Amino acid sequence: MQKIKHKITALLLGAAVMTASIASPSGITPLGTMSNAPVSAYAADKITIDDMPSDFIYAADWIWTNRIEREGSTKRRNTIFDMIVAGKGTINYVVKWQSYRTVTYEQRQQFEKMLSDCINGWNDWLVGYENWPYDHIDVKIVGWAVIDKSCLLDLHDDEIVYTDTKYYDAQYDTSNGRDTIPDKEPFAPDNISRFYHFENSNNPNFDAYNYPGGLDKRFDMYMWATQGFPDIGGCGGDWGQRLSDTAYLNMIDSSGIHVLEHEIGHGFGMTDFYGGEGEIDGFPPGGFPGGENSLMMAGSSAKITTFDGWMLRYMWTKIKDEDGRFDLANAQPIETTTTTTTTTTTSETTTTTTTTTTSETTTTTTTTSIDTQKIEFSDTIAAIDETSITFENHGTFALNEGYSDRDETNLAFYEAGDVIKITLWYQPTELPAIVSVDNIELISNIRDEQIKYGDTNCDGQIDMSDAVLVMQSLANPDKYGLQGSDPSHITDQGLKNADCYNTGDGVTNNDALAIQKYKLEIISELPEKE
Repeated sequence: MQKIKHKITALLLGAAVMTASIASPSGITPLGTMSNAPVSAYAADKITIDDMPSDFIYAADWIWTNRIEREGSTKRRNTIFDMIVAGKGTINYVVKWQSYRTVTYEQRQQFEKMLSDCINGWNDWLVGYENWPYDHIDVKIVGWAVIDKSCLLDLHDDEIVYTDTKYYDAQYDTSNGRDTIPDKEPFAPDNISRFYHFENSNNPNFDAYNYPGGLDKRFDMYMWATQGFPDIGGCGGDWGQRLSDTAYLNMIDSSGIHVLEHEIGHGFGMTDFYGGEGEIDGFPPGGFPGGENSLMMAGSSAKITTFDGWMLRYMWTKIKDEDGRFDLANAQPIETTTTTTTTTTTSETTTTTTTTTTSETTTTTTTTSIDTQKIEFSDTIAAIDETSITFENHGTFALNEGYSDRDETNLAFYEAGDVIKITLWYQPTELPAIVSVDNIELISNIRDEQIKYGDTNCDGQIDMSDAVLVMQSLANPDKYGLQGSDPSHITDQGLKNADCYNTGDGVTNNDALAIQKYKLEIISELPEKE
């Protein structure tokens, strides 16, 4: 059994500062444009390395030569690139639940979506790029390895659970200071783990390893959750991603998901950056191009940046033609079944029923898609009530679930006269109905009676990005302060919301700390009093 060393990157208050903004796609999607599937970050039929922005090339070359090649981070043929191609467009996880905290069935299902969102957040940059064969990666959790089976509440018959454990020595781990890291480590059988068999799992020059139960039953990586691990930060590699149990649970609502995306980036072969322009282990002289820094420099971005996306593409260009590495001719799943498809169309939905027949079983799957459009704009709210919202320049939209849905879409925070920037998906009907709202930003109109303590970026949620924006506005007021140049700078309303520690003393780092403590359930409410 190969021994793995794990490095923990703890992002503590006062150390690295993460970027709080979540960028929306640029431009307004024409109202006639329909979109029901993930689209690559640069929508195009075919993208090549020749399309890479000229000011990105030097930085990418420098990182490849001075970091990736020198450190050999893509040399071992077990990157996530390799896993996806060997799995024919799939990634399988086993959750290593090194914790005594309970997990509901619903939470276990949400973990799978969270992992899929993160993997496909990277994959979206590869869609349509230089022979990359996949538009979407099918990510599944195929088992749970636990130290206490009773932690899995409402266990279903079709869930696979592994209960074998081994002694775990946590003396070299960093702790969160509250919980004890368990001295047991759960694990799944090595014979279904890609990590122990990758050398002849995806190399056409070797006989493929025959996983017991077949390719669908293998797992590529662990989602490793450890009780007592630092609340912020983690480690990642081709074996998986390790964070604290509470960090994973908090990410279910998409808060702080960029931390997991960062660790998944290591699985592709991306390296950490800690500063020191041009120095060994540093980042490119002059910094990262594009004005967004890099998700891989902990604390500098809360999203996969445009440069990160191009760096991922650049890496694929460098390794895709390595002799015997990728069997792209057989990258798609082999069709071994007879499939009959029936499509029924109504004025509102399209329902597709697929029946797959084998010699042993017959499985029927039905999926329904809503015909939706996406629009982004800034406008003044003319009127808003329990059933609809009217803008001065963009017409009226129905609120699908009435007033109760507005809390989930963050619309309850707003009222007539507010100027907001909004990104929404809606269903074209006589009265366009909002299907979901990706982001709302208050541009003007401040109401003291509607202060939401802790919601620094005024997105209707309280999460780590709010603490980050507090620190950014203090550390770099010209960029992130009240009159800052960055689009995500703090607003007047944001300042009122941010003053959530000893309210009235102004915004300080203590407010950022209070937000973190609230998110980690160290305190139960905001504002925190001195």
